[in-house]
Amino acid sequence: MIKVLVVGGVTGTGKSALGVKLAKLFNGEIISGDSVAVYKELTIGSAKILPKDMEGVVHHGIDLLSLEETFNVRDFQMYGRKKIEEIVSKGKLPIIVGGTGLYIRALLYDYVFMDEVDIDMRWADSLSNTELHDELSKVDAQQAQLIHANNRKRVLRAISIAMANQKSKTELISEQTHSMLYDAKILACTLPRVQLYQRLNSRVEKMMEAGLLDEVKQAVVKAGWDHPVMSAIGYKEFKDYLDEKISLDDAISLVKRNTRRFAKRQITWFMHQMPCRWVNMDDEIEVNQAIEEVKVWMSR
Repeated sequence: MIKVLVVGGVTGTGKSALGVKLAKLFNGEIISGDSVAVYKELTIGSAKILPKDMEGVVHHGIDLLSLEETFNVRDFQMYGRKKIEEIVSKGKLPIIVGGTGLYIRALLYDYVFMDEVDIDMRWADSLSNTELHDELSKVDAQQAQLIHANNRKRVLRAISIAMANQKSKTELISEQTHSMLYDAKILACTLPRVQLYQRLNSRVEKMMEAGLLDEVKQAVVKAGWDHPVMSAIGYKEFKDYLDEKISLDDAISLVKRNTRRFAKRQITWFMHQMPCRWVNMDDEIEVNQAIEEVKVWMSR
């Protein structure tokens, strides 16, 4: 199996720097596993690595698109797998670095996305909720048991999935083993909670000094608040401020709070969704031990 090294875990813990160090040690190239860093205009709020900090290591998946476009987990899965093949073909080690756990999992595992094409569903407009639910029962009896007839949106989606894929959603789910596609070594970076929260609060303040508010304003002009990425932490919190509903200090406090909560969710997510080797980034001995483990893994 193809070897893929992953540096994931919690935001603000030094994943990018560790990724660069590992890439230099093991002849690797980095694929960013961050859902916001793909956008050229979103540099400060995404905390994306800057060219001066890359130390000559090739990075993929950063500044791919402008805000006129969108990029989702399915796009990342296709992009990331292609880049893994390209990196391996050069005799190098693919290293995924980022904290967007869903993106990383979709890349590493055999997760298959269900096609949802633009199927003409106008035939359903004349049907009552009960009649529409009966139609779902014909194509996917199990989903019909799970979805209430009054949840018209979910009923329609389940029917459209079956029509688009020529298989029911239940069949599609049963075909997915969610097994790992690569020989992956996954490092999950973390810090003691008090230190982590202090660092995250400080980072938000530095972002403000670097011009985060101007970045948000420019992004709103270019993409509007309806763009999916504008719901990201570090951007969405300023909507009420720009609408003159809250003060700037309140908006900044929201960014800090939401960032801390996000970090907590990341810990839970990586703990339960993937087999991770947790690394306390404040412990130099532990970091070096993790690097030694990567050496052993590389030699297998």
